[in-house]
Amino acid sequence: MNRYNVLGRIFPIAAILAVSLGAVAPAHGQQLQSFKDCVVGKRVSTNADGRKGVITRLDKAWSYCYVRFDDNGKETSFLYSLLNAEGGLDPKDRQLEVGTYECVTNGSAPAGRMKITGADTYSMGGASGKFHVEASGKIVFESGPLNKYYSKLVSGGRIGLNANGDTFYATTCELNRTLH
Repeated sequence: MNRYNVLGRIFPIAAILAVSLGAVAPAHGQQLQSFKDCVVGKRVSTNADGRKGVITRLDKAWSYCYVRFDDNGKETSFLYSLLNAEGGLDPKDRQLEVGTYECVTNGSAPAGRMKITGADTYSMGGASGKFHVEASGKIVFESGPLNKYYSKLVSGGRIGLNANGDTFYATTCELNRTLH
């Protein structure tokens, strides 16, 4: 069997924790890209439940951003990667670049290839479907082989996909500009 067949044939659904599609510029509303994005006074929301608040202080040794929440006034520490800049993505930043994306699981195990074929279409393993990217960065695969998965733009201009709705994305796909 060709290892680049449909994602579901390559490894069990339980192992599918993410798919990333690249080439989306960092934007307002996107997941924080590094600890440097934590700035005291910046409004953020949490990846997990969308709670909103303001960054009040930083812990450089642990890369923690402390957030005081609007709803209860309590301060909680977070790794930068668990926070989004408040607001939504501009429509221009919700466009995925047309091309071939190589997918890996846990950073190294090959998981297949996906093609973004248009502004809202994709194909994988010979099957195709439609998707859209919401202002929050959530990717909705409306049809096709990935329509049962949870998806989101994650750091580095990638999109996460998982089978259980969690905020951890172990499988990622990145644009390979040398593949056509």
